[in-house]
Amino acid sequence: SARVRAGAPPWLALPWSRRPALPGSAPAPLPRVTKAEAQAHPAAAMSADRTRLIIMAKIAEQAERWGDMVEYMSRIAKLGQLDVTERDMLSQAFKNATNERRTALRVIRQYDFNANPRLGEYHAKVQGELTSIGKNMLDLLPSLIDQASADVEGKVYYLKLKGDYSRYLAEFEAPCEGGSWVETANAAYKEAMELAKTGLNASHPGRLGLALNLSVFQNEVLKDRTGAIALAKETLEQLSQNPGSDPDGAVEGIASILKDNLDLWQAAGGGDGTTCEDL
Repeated sequence: SARVRAGAPPWLALPWSRRPALPGSAPAPLPRVTKAEAQAHPAAAMSADRTRLIIMAKIAEQAERWGDMVEYMSRIAKLGQLDVTERDMLSQAFKNATNERRTALRVIRQYDFNANPRLGEYHAKVQGELTSIGKNMLDLLPSLIDQASADVEGKVYYLKLKGDYSRYLAEFEAPCEGGSWVETANAAYKEAMELAKTGLNASHPGRLGLALNLSVFQNEVLKDRTGAIALAKETLEQLSQNPGSDPDGAVEGIASILKDNLDLWQAAGGGDGTTCEDL
């Protein structure tokens, strides 16, 4: 047995395998379903599987294992309609996994490919990872959009994601079969904005976030700074006329980013035109 100081609990002298569990020291066991139970009660089995995947996704989130979280949330999305929490978890997983690759590609592109032949291979590797993640999201979205057909907020949310991930692939010239990622992104953003203008208040965070990302797309990808400025101005003017409530500060945060972008876009020379690309 191990040596312990005087007055210490006696179980400290026990090997680790024999020590009692402390309250809160271990997570609750994940729900398990046998094959026979799954066959007898498929709905209950699916619910237990979903719960298990949610728990694993949250653990992956805490561990900042974004690729693992993407895998778990992708499997959850294939089980059926997502609630708001699950929808946000899906977005967070893909966003973090994608942003790692986008940042990496921007760093790689700062170097001279001719000076280092292996740099092109490395760029292709990271670009392949980004393309795989983006296409994974885009493969999930059609059914999620269909499931949200009666939910304006949900449909706008998913259409915005379609625009976002098509834009990410367009940024780094990922191969696109039967069209272009720019066209796909533009169509998705426009459909989402038309729906948001008729179904969501001017102060709704979903509508504001969509306007932010669409304006960045116009400026950065379409090279239409005039259109980006017009959209940002229109969004901020409508917000000032219909401020609404903002209990968690989301509206103020998005409006601040829009204002910062607008200032840059209107400034002489314009800089790179963007302070924040995504929400």
